[in-house]
Amino acid sequence: MKRTKTFTRIVATAAITGIATFGSTHVAHLDTTVHAATNQTEINQTAVKNINEIYNAGIKGEVPRLTKDLKFGVSTRDDIRSLFGLPPEGDTGSFDYYHAEMGHPGYAFGYDKNHVISEIRYFGTNVERQTYLGSITEVNLKKQLGQPNFTKKIKNGSLVQTKYTYHAGAYDLEFIFDNATSLNHVNLVSKS
Repeated sequence: MKRTKTFTRIVATAAITGIATFGSTHVAHLDTTVHAATNQTEINQTAVKNINEIYNAGIKGEVPRLTKDLKFGVSTRDDIRSLFGLPPEGDTGSFDYYHAEMGHPGYAFGYDKNHVISEIRYFGTNVERQTYLGSITEVNLKKQLGQPNFTKKIKNGSLVQTKYTYHAGAYDLEFIFDNATSLNHVNLVSKS
C-alpha cells in the first residue's frame, strides 16, 4: 500500500512537472514567434518608408540624402567635384564613384558628353544598410510600387543581377538586385 501511494505521488509529481515544463516551453515558443513577427513587421514598414522616399525623390530628379544643390541634367562634373572633391579612385571616364563612409551614403555620377549629370547611382550607407537599402526586397518593392515597367537581367562580372525599372515622373528609377533579398543600388536616369 505504501509503495502504491509513493508511486502515485511520483507519477502525479512527474505529470505536474511535465505540464508545467510543456506549458513554459509553449509560452516561450509563442513569445519567439510574436517577436519574430514584430521584427518582420518593422522591417516591412522600414522598407515601405525607404521605397517611398526613393520614389518621391526620383520624381523630382533627386536621390535621398544628396544635397539639393545638385540637379540631374543640370549640374556638371565640376559641380560634383567642388562639393565632394576628386573621386577616391581618380578619373574613371564617364563615372565618378564616391564610397559610402561612416554615416554617409555612396554615390556614382554618370555624365553625358558635356559633363552634365546623366545618371546617379545611389548605394546607400554601409553602417545602416539593413535599415535602409538592405530592407528592400524584390517582394516588398513590387508590393509597394506594383509591377515594374521593365525587367532585365544584367551581367556584372560573374554576377547576374536583376534590374527593375519604374517610371517616376520624367525619370526612371532602376532597382538593381544581386538576388531576391539583396538590393545592390538604385539608379536615377532619364525616362526611357
